[in-house]
Amino acid sequence: MVRVKFIVPAIILVGGLIVPATVSFGTPAYAKKENKACTYCHTKGKELNKVGECYKTKNHSLEGCEAK
Repeated sequence: MVRVKFIVPAIILVGGLIVPATVSFGTPAYAKKENKACTYCHTKGKELNKVGECYKTKNHSLEGCEAK
């Protein structure tokens, strides 16, 4: 019973570290894939512009999301 007090929180902690790491975020790989600079979709830091929002909603495709 004493082991359970340590094992369960350890599993929760490890799971809490692994799950967010698997969530998809914008990465330099997207810039390479689309052959565009990071600033094509981002304004300041992680903030997305209109093209970035469109790219995010269209399953990571620039089709129909071109900047005007």
